[in-house]
Amino acid sequence: MTARQVSPAGLDRYRRARFGMFVHWGLYALHGRGEWNMFEARTPLTEYRRLADHFEAERFDAREWVDLAEAAGQRYMTVTTRHHDGFSLYDTALSGFKSTNTPFGRDAFGELAEACSGRGVKLGAYVSLIDWHHPAFRFREKSKLAWEDYVGFLHGQVRELCTQYGELGQIWFDGEWPHSAWSREHADWFAPGGSYGYPELYDAVHRLQPDAVVLNNRKSVPLPPGEDVQGFENDLPGENTAGFNTGTVLDGPKETCLTMNKTWGYVSTDDDYKTVDQLLDTMWRAWSAGSNLLLNVGPRADGTIPPREQELLRAVGSRLSSQK
Repeated sequence: MTARQVSPAGLDRYRRARFGMFVHWGLYALHGRGEWNMFEARTPLTEYRRLADHFEAERFDAREWVDLAEAAGQRYMTVTTRHHDGFSLYDTALSGFKSTNTPFGRDAFGELAEACSGRGVKLGAYVSLIDWHHPAFRFREKSKLAWEDYVGFLHGQVRELCTQYGELGQIWFDGEWPHSAWSREHADWFAPGGSYGYPELYDAVHRLQPDAVVLNNRKSVPLPPGEDVQGFENDLPGENTAGFNTGTVLDGPKETCLTMNKTWGYVSTDDDYKTVDQLLDTMWRAWSAGSNLLLNVGPRADGTIPPREQELLRAVGSRLSSQK
């Protein structure tokens, strides 16, 4: 059976979009040390879970995020529905570790779907392949669960996202890096217990969301059937300054995801921002290489995007508008 791919119309829309907003937001914004801090600090699960009791996001306004994306000239927004820590930013039926079970009490992804509806910004979902919270990922020996239980959870969440939030533009998978010696050294945190079932996973996405592109941040070439976009992380196609991207550039659609400072999730001490000129230079070079640019923001715990990131995005948008 030939694997499904994104529809021609969906691929054309994605390529014409060219510029998107990447959003890394979750419980990790509370401590302001980035989305990997649970692993970096080796925080016990019981302690990390308690962060949910303090997640209020009292200033979150989905419309403000979408307004900012439009002001920047961004045509899509891909949001961390669940990062590696296992906290879901939507009202999943498959886990109690979610935004609706916090003082915030709301489905942030759902509100973003509503805010994007009828606007010039298409919503996308980032989905982590790994889950440091799920009992069938890191704790199978203790929980007596099987790897298949975790795969069922992962596929189930993807089906939820593809059926409950309207038309999506992108599904962005992350968490398996087969060429990374570092991830093998920390296998208890990162190694899967078997196959993720990619053929079935990708088929479900393309069946339920035919106009959505699939990107998997594995940095492998060639792309397997079902994947639509070659991804580059903090690097332009063909360059490997970050040290973990492939130097092989494929002929198909590409995307460069990029931080504005040094980190993805909010880090309170990271003020090392790129300039507007640097961001625009990277954008032109990405576009010249046939690549979209997915530029990251790391909202704070209260749900607001840091002022400096807002300033940079508005300045980029102003420069883009003046050059039309």
